[in-house]
Order: sequence, then structure tokens, then C-alpha cells
Amino acid sequence: MNRVRIVLAVALVLMLSSLAMSAPESSQLGPYGITFDLNTDLGYTVTEQEPQVMESATIYLLQISTDNTTGANVIINQFNELVDATLAPQKQISIMAAAFSGYNVTSLDDIIIDGKEGYVVSAVPSSFNTMVPADLNRYEAIYWLDSAKCDCGPVSVGTTSVGITSTYPEDVTMNLINSLRIVKGEAVAAANAQVLPPA
Repeated sequence: MNRVRIVLAVALVLMLSSLAMSAPESSQLGPYGITFDLNTDLGYTVTEQEPQVMESATIYLLQISTDNTTGANVIINQFNELVDATLAPQKQISIMAAAFSGYNVTSLDDIIIDGKEGYVVSAVPSSFNTMVPADLNRYEAIYWLDSAKCDCGPVSVGTTSVGITSTYPEDVTMNLINSLRIVKGEAVAAANAQVLPPA
């Protein structure tokens, strides 16, 4: 009888710890509620940085870090006026930025993030980049919260872009990207937000 109780107690502890590990993280960045789930047993900390207020935009930054080389950032750029939100030129900028940072792009894929059209870039350190471990892959994803087609031409415009950068392994990075929810309002609203198909 005692043995059965011990087995049940162990099963209950394992079930509760599994539920705790899979619980999504919630953060508040200014007016934006954010939730995500890395779905990993890696230890990490989440830090909400003070917003950077500039003349044309306010930048909100959420840092997720495990150690000096492994981590991720979620960056929300809230512009004061409508700006070009067309993804095609942003893809080229991402490729050039990766090269400038000492990385070679290995793939660029269109993807749905938070119910919106976006893309993810995968890159590896170039041979002359000795500042990071040779096996430290880097990922960047971009999408817009409010992108809309413009009557002014074959472009899109918006006021709020989201960028995700990560040096976590690919599976953890994609867990972050695929589970990310951002809404204007409290973080609990982000957790309950439904994912809608892109307009």
C-alpha cells in the first residue's frame, strides 16, 4: 500500500513539474502584453528593459538570456507615424546586416508569426568571425503587428514592427517564434489572444 502511494506521489510531482515547465511566460512592455513558451528545460531569465524614446519612435526590448552567448531578444518598434512595412526590402536588409555582423545566411523563409506574415533568417558565423563559437547559429525574425496594403503603390505601411533575434538552438528559437503573442494591453490578453490568419 505504501509503495502504491509513493508511486502515485512521484507521478503527481512529475505531472505538476511538467505543467509548470510548459507554462507560458508573460511580460509587459509599455502598452504591450507579451506571452511566449520556449518549451525547454534550459534555465533562463527574462528582463524587461526601459523603453528607449526617440524622436520618431519608441523601442521596447525584452531580453531572454541563459548565458553570455545564448539568449534572445524581442524588440517592438512603435513609430509615431506610418512607415514602409513592406517585407521584401527588409529581407535584404536582414541579409546585409547578418553579413556586416560576421554571419553567412543559410536560409530565409516566409513564416506566419503571431498570425501575421513575416520571415525568419538563419545564419552561421563566417570563417573570419572569431568573436563567437563556430557552431553558434543566429536567427532573426521580423513581422508587423499592423501592416496594411497602401493605396500609394505596391507597398505596405504600418506603425509597429516586431523583431526577434536568437542564439538558442533552432528548436528553442522556433518554440519562441511560434508561441509568441503580442497585444496592446495587459499580458493576460496576449495569453488569451486568438491567432488570426493574415489579412
